[in-house]
Amino acid sequence: MNEDKNIQIIFNIVKSANAKAWIVGGAIRDYLINQEIYDIDFVINIDINLFLENINKKNIKINATNIRYKTISIILNNKEYQITSFRKDLISFGRSAFVDFTHTLYEDAERRDFTINALYLDEKGNLIDPFGGYKDIINKKLRFIGDPVSKIEEDHLRILRFCRFCGTFPIIDIDKNLKEKIIKKAKKISILSNMRIRNELYKILMATNFELCLSMLVELELDKYILKKFNKSNKIYKHEGFITKDFKIVNYIKTHGLNMINCEKLDLISTVMPHLYNLENCAVIIKRFELNKRKIKFLNFIKQLKNNELRVNQNTMKKFTSKEIELYILKLIWKYRCKINKVNKGFFMKDRIPFNWYKFGLLHVLPIEIIKQIDLFNLEWPILTLTRKKIQNLQDKTYFKNIDDLIFKAEDFWVNNNFNSSPENILIFLESYLDKEIRYDN
Repeated sequence: MNEDKNIQIIFNIVKSANAKAWIVGGAIRDYLINQEIYDIDFVINIDINLFLENINKKNIKINATNIRYKTISIILNNKEYQITSFRKDLISFGRSAFVDFTHTLYEDAERRDFTINALYLDEKGNLIDPFGGYKDIINKKLRFIGDPVSKIEEDHLRILRFCRFCGTFPIIDIDKNLKEKIIKKAKKISILSNMRIRNELYKILMATNFELCLSMLVELELDKYILKKFNKSNKIYKHEGFITKDFKIVNYIKTHGLNMINCEKLDLISTVMPHLYNLENCAVIIKRFELNKRKIKFLNFIKQLKNNELRVNQNTMKKFTSKEIELYILKLIWKYRCKINKVNKGFFMKDRIPFNWYKFGLLHVLPIEIIKQIDLFNLEWPILTLTRKKIQNLQDKTYFKNIDDLIFKAEDFWVNNNFNSSPENILIFLESYLDKEIRYDN
């Protein structure tokens, strides 16, 4: 936070409106636990409408979309800072609330979820801590402010936030009786908007100790309501939840696959959820997390690959060296390509389905213990030095109609010879193949 020069600008803007500001919540919490700070939020001690009137004259870029919730954003140097009045809840609906301005910091703090999020820092660096959140951070303790069940009733997302913070603050203030009460509230998360669910699940998956977070989701039976499944009466029912309680595959994807996920314009939701909920639930996953067209195409491909699953001798693979496993996997990818993409042939690397998607697909058909022996996400398809033009020349001599079929035959020959065939050898093979085709036609 010390390096963000916009912070002082915000304090100055607020002072110019005859108000006082405090940094609040997550930025302070993350600073104290040495985590990267993504958002810096402020609270002010005047009504947001009055504040907006005062700063509208100062040529400041503002986003007032959520002003009905007593909050606006100030944009400085392409970075957004949320400014919110001290607030109190008038009526809560479990997924939203009617709020009003309040004059006291304590009342604003009282409406927050956990003690660790009710920390306020003024311009001079003085920490205001109404509920002992600083001590809880030091002791890695997670405590609700007030009655936990009431807090969850106010905003059902707090159950998921509780699970997320369990990863960082594993000493939790929850007994068996309270746990049972929270489990009874688990179904409430099904009414939360897709966007709120998606954003919170993404934060959980990105958490350092995400295994603890996911385990708490299971313990509180929240995994049975994250996806919305309907019975014949069109009512949401309690489904089977996560199909695994072992999150090794999620850890592998997080540890090794994030760069590729970003390069392929995917995300952790689209790549991880099918492992937690099974590919049969693809349609429900797509709808609940509002996945875009590319991610839908990705999931449909993964499902298609799984439905065309090839037999793999895992006992034999266990005896392979890492190099032998790499070769086996490359040839396995080629077999899947041939099985799935029967119409559009030509060079593999020109396919509409990216080579990297096959790697994610293999995570559904091969044991993680075998995959971990190689660097799967950095595995590259070997370079075939034979050009389309050389194959075209051969085609012209023989009047063979489909160039893509010839390219496919060439690449298939190359793959089945462990990628060792020279361009000259491949052309000799093609000539022999074409001779047979011509004799057959005659």
